[in-house]
Amino acid sequence: MPQFELEPREGAAAFVRARTAAEAVGRQEAGDVVLAEPEAGSGWQAVTVDGEPWGRVRPRDRMRFRRD
Repeated sequence: MPQFELEPREGAAAFVRARTAAEAVGRQEAGDVVLAEPEAGSGWQAVTVDGEPWGRVRPRDRMRFRRD
C-alpha cells in the first residue's frame, strides 16, 4: 500500500499508508477533502478540508534513499 507524507498547518508531520492522497488526509481529518495540483519538482499538494486550508500532502517513496 502506498505511503504519504502529511504536513498539516497545525500539529506534527506524519506518514500514513492509504490508497490515495485524499484517503490519507481523510484518516487524519473528517470532512470534504480537496487536493490541488502537485507542485512541480516536489510533489506537494495543497489540501483544503471543508473549504478551509488544512496543509499539504505528497507521496512518500520509501525506496528513495536506498543505496546498494
